[in-house]
Amino acid sequence: MEDGSVNPILDYVQKLTRTKKGLPHAQPVCVLASLKITTAAELLKLAAELGPHMTIFQIQADSINDWNEGVIDQLVYLSKKHGFILWEGSRILNATFAVPEMEAAGTQSQMNHALINMITKRYVGGHLKAAEWSGLSTSWAASVPYNHQEKDLLMPSLRKAVRQVVSSTAKTIQTEISAAEESEPIPDHLEVPLSPPSTGGWSEFSAENMGLALRKMSTISVTESTTTQPYVQTDEGIPPPPSHSRGMVLCLPPSSTNTPFKPDFRQSTLVAACANPDFVVGVVCTEPLYCAYTGNTLMELANASDQGVFDENGDSVLLSSPYIDTQCTPAVFSLVPPDVIVGDAGEDDEEPNEISGETQNEAESDDTPTITKLYQLMDQAFQLREASRQQYTPPADAHNQYGPNLYHIPVVILP
Repeated sequence: MEDGSVNPILDYVQKLTRTKKGLPHAQPVCVLASLKITTAAELLKLAAELGPHMTIFQIQADSINDWNEGVIDQLVYLSKKHGFILWEGSRILNATFAVPEMEAAGTQSQMNHALINMITKRYVGGHLKAAEWSGLSTSWAASVPYNHQEKDLLMPSLRKAVRQVVSSTAKTIQTEISAAEESEPIPDHLEVPLSPPSTGGWSEFSAENMGLALRKMSTISVTESTTTQPYVQTDEGIPPPPSHSRGMVLCLPPSSTNTPFKPDFRQSTLVAACANPDFVVGVVCTEPLYCAYTGNTLMELANASDQGVFDENGDSVLLSSPYIDTQCTPAVFSLVPPDVIVGDAGEDDEEPNEISGETQNEAESDDTPTITKLYQLMDQAFQLREASRQQYTPPADAHNQYGPNLYHIPVVILP
């Protein structure tokens, strides 16, 4: 992916991949908190432990028994300190991929808007309120024809809703700043104390500290992807995250022919990612595409396992799509199989499997079992990926090489 991506979240992940020294094999690792994590203490411990070694943290918030706003505050703090994006991944916003199109009339139009309103409320409301704090969320694409993405009601509605949420939050903070500035001047020598959030939220925002520390913040502009937040001492060399940017990850139907999904929907999902590059970060799939390398272009992914859709000339229909921009680089999130470690006997092993010398050197200073397991999994996955890449034969048809490059992000389940 080139610098200056139109998607601020992908752009940030790319920067982390270049600057974060603790990433295994310098890969943009996404850690998925397993369903074994059921308490806030366990979740926060995992985030703090693996923060220096991941770019994205996928959270199963619905599985946390004592989930509350204090947990969110501390997750946000850790994401800023260590540099990673938060992804609320316990729910898919729309339970069905049959999302209505525009141009419906009468009763059907009312039903369409009611469905979109329900999906939107799942994003911005409920007990999770993911739009307020989670950089990424998950959704199916709208079931519109691949070459008529302008009929999609879902992505514009979600984008509009999250902008309103972010704008409302920023305006609230700005109002508090303005009111405080009128009552008391800010001394030039002020130093904001550095401390992690307490169980009641940011210590800087507590009742005792609602004065100078809050007023030291600059006004937040919701038109910018990167905004000024309460000061956090980040790890050395880590750029600040785009705290008020939000993105969507679309579920990619499997390429297998033994599936209820039609190939057209797979094509439409990939085109939707390209048609909304500022909001849709990419796609997530159930196939181990990171380990089993199958090419690096969108066209190769679209036509995998003979699931492509072709015209009468045998060319992929995506070639004529006005939404396919070669400057767009959608991400592909794919799972690293938990059993990828050869000879892994399970959790009761006292001695971890050996990992390559280069990776071992990187992990020496962080020798907790969870970090060691992360390096083990990524070491094996990286070796499988390189072996698969060497064996991969690109399609003979030059057209299959057309289209944007893909940005592969491995997803590792831990602990």
